[in-house]
Amino acid sequence: MKADRVSCSHSWAVLAALAILAPSMKGAAGVVRPDAGMGQATLLGKPCRARQVLGGAVVRDRKSGRELFAVTNMNEVTGAELILIDFDRDRSEIYRAPAGAGSWNVREVSGDRLVIGTFYDGTFLIFDLKSKKFINHVRFAKEEYLWNTAMGGDGRVYSGTYPGGRLGALDLATCTVEDCGAPAAPNLYLRYVSPTHDGRVLCSFSSEKPVEKLYDPRTRTWADVPESIKGVSMGGVWDGRFIAGKRLFDGPDFTPHAPAFPVPPADKGDWYMDVTLTSDRWLVLRQGNAVYGWRKGDATLTKLADVDLRGGRYMAITEGGRLLGIRGQDYFVCKPGDTSLDLRAIPGDSDPRNLLFLRVDERGRIWSGAPFGQTLCYLDPRTRKAVNTRTVCDGGGEVYDVACRGGRVYAAAYSGGDIVEYTPDQPWDQWNNKNPRALATVSPGYIRPVAGIGFGPDGKLYSGWMARYGTYGGAVAITDPVSSKTELIENPLGEQAVEGLAVDPRPEAHAAYVGTSLSANGLPGKRGESPRFGVLDLATRKAVFTRTFEGASGVRSIVFDPVTSLVALAVDGRLHLFEPAVREVVVLSADIPKVSGSIAVGAGGKLLYGSGKSVIEFRIAERTWRRLAEAPAPVGNTALSSKGDLYVSAGPAVYRVKGAR
Repeated sequence: MKADRVSCSHSWAVLAALAILAPSMKGAAGVVRPDAGMGQATLLGKPCRARQVLGGAVVRDRKSGRELFAVTNMNEVTGAELILIDFDRDRSEIYRAPAGAGSWNVREVSGDRLVIGTFYDGTFLIFDLKSKKFINHVRFAKEEYLWNTAMGGDGRVYSGTYPGGRLGALDLATCTVEDCGAPAAPNLYLRYVSPTHDGRVLCSFSSEKPVEKLYDPRTRTWADVPESIKGVSMGGVWDGRFIAGKRLFDGPDFTPHAPAFPVPPADKGDWYMDVTLTSDRWLVLRQGNAVYGWRKGDATLTKLADVDLRGGRYMAITEGGRLLGIRGQDYFVCKPGDTSLDLRAIPGDSDPRNLLFLRVDERGRIWSGAPFGQTLCYLDPRTRKAVNTRTVCDGGGEVYDVACRGGRVYAAAYSGGDIVEYTPDQPWDQWNNKNPRALATVSPGYIRPVAGIGFGPDGKLYSGWMARYGTYGGAVAITDPVSSKTELIENPLGEQAVEGLAVDPRPEAHAAYVGTSLSANGLPGKRGESPRFGVLDLATRKAVFTRTFEGASGVRSIVFDPVTSLVALAVDGRLHLFEPAVREVVVLSADIPKVSGSIAVGAGGKLLYGSGKSVIEFRIAERTWRRLAEAPAPVGNTALSSKGDLYVSAGPAVYRVKGAR
């Protein structure tokens, strides 16, 4: 999707009024009111400018001869980017890719070219280093992700995919891609590919039935791996041998050999060879935070760095042994012997990103975050000034939702299962875990906060989670923001992801309303089951009511309305109501527009949500609905300020909806 230019003088279409039917509390009718008097959606800005850098390599500028840090940046709105960072001068050149939202890889190949494999459209990109232009791109079937890449013995570039778990081979002469098959079904991921010493490609499949396979480019055939390298997910080639862990292998059966080079001190713990950093010049070994390099002929190892990266990642090594890496919105250069990290903001402007959620704090600031990037941003609707943070926690991923109270913002983040406290009016010091600070974690069991986070009447934080990769299930987490103590209620409605959550604000109710989905991390949707809605008794931590929705995939966007004391929920987007007093789910008319994102609870028993490009107002008691406004793009999230100001997000943009009657 390309960046849009939005006009606030959009001419709204008006629907003809439908006859008003008299609803009863138990009925299923939905009534449309005339759309006359629709409000106006005013663009406030596109606040989120986070980066998500996943791939990196060292290349030489063909004109100046200077070493550059070539990294790939994700932007799902304006497209993937290649950023060439001159790290000695702290400058960058940014090149927009012709396809893809981002990339996990960048590889230099013959002919002064780079090959980059993308997501979400599984495309091989070719960038010319002399002209500094993308000169070709080719899609691999209907695959969505190309992960890392490896050179095969036939000179082709190989990459594994999701969701087909396939191996693709890019011919650099013809710029065509061959589908080499998917020999490890039902695995969705061919996550890692590695070159071997004899020209074959080692392929690591996951997550349902993890297994490794060998592909031979000469014969176009697959084979099981020998016993000696079973369980090896990634390897590399050094001095004509295959390397993995702390062993070297050769021969057709991967005969193991002990290291033929100096090794780190035994009293400092275990070590391994870093196949990502190892280059033609340097063999790189890791031992805890220490990084060692060895060049053939050296009598001893060279300590390249000894730094706790705190969620950062080394990506490349220069000819002189400097290590280059990324930590969130920053890059760094470690010189041999460094013991501290010098973080520098990635130079150059960043384009707008989509908004994953929308919340308004007590001061009226609108909060959100990007899909990936692990940052927060907020927009002041009065000044239209936006502020973007750096990385809010050490774990990579993204913030799914925030809860605001007392001048603090509490974020729930994937992929480390983190709950983070941030005080925006205090100095930033994430590195020392002061502000923002890691409040709690629900990992390793749970990693993705798909149901968001909010406060209960007891002042505690309630968040809903999906289980770790390769596991079905979910949990409700209850966190004390003062003590950080966190309690998990695991699989409250069975082994399904908790994807909808609302806590009854009435202290006497002692209830949370939970929705589940069949989704999972790294697995297909759960088969043979249906999603559920339930009432969780917070005193006993047990479900006291459960309703199953046959044939659906998920129950999401759960909210409690204090005026009617009813709960709204979206079952595959279709609006339902739940009456706690009688424990009954009311199925509303299918004519009511579907929910396409979050639901905001307005004054007087109203629900406000997006449905396609429309902003919908649904009156709970009357069962009537109308369009309040329309946006140029599908509406993802809605949020209300304490003063009743309605804000919506559509792609990267935030709008204020005013003038509705």
